[in-house]
Amino acid sequence: MRIVVSTMKNILFPILAILLTWTSHAQNLYSLVEQGNQQYVNGEFEAAIKTYENVLDSGYEAAELYFNLGNAYFKSHKLTPAILNYERAALLSPNDEDIAYNLELARTYVTDKIDILPRFFLKEWYTGLVRVLSSNNWAYTSIITFLLFLLIFSVYLFIHRYSLKRIAFWFSLLLLFISISTFVFSYHHNKITTSHDKAIVFSPSVTVKSSPDESGTDLFLIHEGTRVSIEDTLGIWTEIKLEDGNKGWLLTSEIRKI
Repeated sequence: MRIVVSTMKNILFPILAILLTWTSHAQNLYSLVEQGNQQYVNGEFEAAIKTYENVLDSGYEAAELYFNLGNAYFKSHKLTPAILNYERAALLSPNDEDIAYNLELARTYVTDKIDILPRFFLKEWYTGLVRVLSSNNWAYTSIITFLLFLLIFSVYLFIHRYSLKRIAFWFSLLLLFISISTFVFSYHHNKITTSHDKAIVFSPSVTVKSSPDESGTDLFLIHEGTRVSIEDTLGIWTEIKLEDGNKGWLLTSEIRKI
């Protein structure tokens, strides 16, 4: 049986950020990460959890960090926080097979087994395409292709040979199309990762209401570890939607945003 939970990922700080901000603060973060990794290797999972969360509290985040934190929670038999951190890791690195495997493994322990409504295939295809690269990589691609567009279009304006002029014109249009498309991909990828419109139920069991008050009709019961979509908020209440389409209201304190 494949047990990826027993593995760890190296947490790499962006090279440029290190070069520009190699201060005592950055060094402290690096030391904390190394400390957490060693605690995990030594089986000190509770200590590793505190160390990794200290790194997150400093403002630094990475898919590898959430993955290792999820593993530490899983090893500590704390399923719901493990799922939350695997979800956060998957949000930042959707194509990572280890993250996907551990998340699916953790989900098998969740009480609620909810059927997922079929989604429109074109929307699924587009979302998958957008998440092939990170928001920054799409943005870099957009900038590079736009600069190439300006270069090729300049060639079109100044050359006089008809055949080359036609090739330059159509090639410049293609580059412009790619630049605009990748800019849109960058925007949508950033929206996916920053919207925080998904959450995990943290209470052992929650009765979902028909309206945002205690007197609302009881609709259905869900349990900790269940993934929900956030539809609306009103005061201390949040309207949620399950993957099978059922909707209702619960206290905001009973969920944690991914």
